[in-house]
Amino acid sequence: MDKMQFRNSVKDILNHISDAAYLENHNLLSRLLTAEDARQANRIRLLRNKISESIDVLRPPENTPANVAEWRCYQILTLRYLNLMEFHQIEEKLGLSQRQVQRDLKKGLDALISILWSQLPPQEKDLDQTENPGEEISDSIDLDMIKEELINWETTYDLYNLNQIIEQAVQLCESLLKTDLHDRIDFSEVERDLNVMVDQILTKQGLYKILAMIGSGAADSTIQMRSRKISSHFAELSFEFNNSPQLQLDNWQVAQLFFTIQGVSNCMSEETGCTTISLIMPLMQQNSCLVIDDVASVRRLIERMLGSYGIQVFGAGNHQEAMNLVQLIKPDFILLDILMPKMDGWQMIKNLKSNPETSDIPVIICSVLYEPELSQQVGAAGYIRKPINRIELIQILQEKGFIRADLAGAV
Repeated sequence: MDKMQFRNSVKDILNHISDAAYLENHNLLSRLLTAEDARQANRIRLLRNKISESIDVLRPPENTPANVAEWRCYQILTLRYLNLMEFHQIEEKLGLSQRQVQRDLKKGLDALISILWSQLPPQEKDLDQTENPGEEISDSIDLDMIKEELINWETTYDLYNLNQIIEQAVQLCESLLKTDLHDRIDFSEVERDLNVMVDQILTKQGLYKILAMIGSGAADSTIQMRSRKISSHFAELSFEFNNSPQLQLDNWQVAQLFFTIQGVSNCMSEETGCTTISLIMPLMQQNSCLVIDDVASVRRLIERMLGSYGIQVFGAGNHQEAMNLVQLIKPDFILLDILMPKMDGWQMIKNLKSNPETSDIPVIICSVLYEPELSQQVGAAGYIRKPINRIELIQILQEKGFIRADLAGAV
């Protein structure tokens, strides 16, 4: 693993520091922990302790003036990744501008990553590559800053010709990278007359980031692009890369943000010498649903129930994930469990209804508790008792206007 790959992996861990299920399978877990620690059942807690201890190394001496950059970097890292505070809360608490917080966070991350890198066993490091710290920082993409920008983005859906958006993305990529991509991309299997319901700007930027993965790679790398309708509601656009080791995965992480915020499902799969990216785009206007439930199997079940009705389903396993997704995707409605760890559903719906930015989002309670009256009192739009019955779920969504009556009877 080289320093850039390590940097991106550490940032990925920090961005999911509260998600134990995500961290459990992270490729950096066994590398940051000792062999003995990595075998322990509480290895996620040990990982978080290691992050906390490494941040504490950056704590300035007590006699250091409070207004110097060292204190700001340490405080921002602590508030963001240990106290799990949002950026606007950090800005308010420290009295700093958004730009200053992001600038100091970047400095703090650079220092933290260097500390963790120094603790990595020598056999885990790829030291053959010549490091250029200045170039590494400038090329590194700060996903947190992009997320903050996208929170206030007003997503605008309309029907656009997919082939035309692809051409715009290719032109943008060629202009910025100063290279001709037409002889490296096979468009022959992209349907010319396929129209998709997307945000044109976000889609173009996402496609540009995917194309930039090949434009910045090896000269012999190529892409086979394909499109196909997979149902009356969705079409798939896929990219098959022939030279996986050269791909710049930072670009893919940013592309994911551009697609996720508008409800476009996306995934990457890898085989020897080949990487495939798949985008599932709606052919008509979609409603989006956020399922807040700490049981992953329940979230997947609801996704299967609603997928055939053209509803884009997002899932969150805890309050922090839910609040981040609410800001990012602005769902049309929420399905909320009550029995949740750390913060139950009653408190979550109170928080949602007390915030002017989220108060208008309909919330449907899904719980083993039979509390329909209390659900009404806290402002829920409906109540479904667990285990969730598919017919009951479809019926209430039909009543609320999230599923058309003709589709409810046909699927």
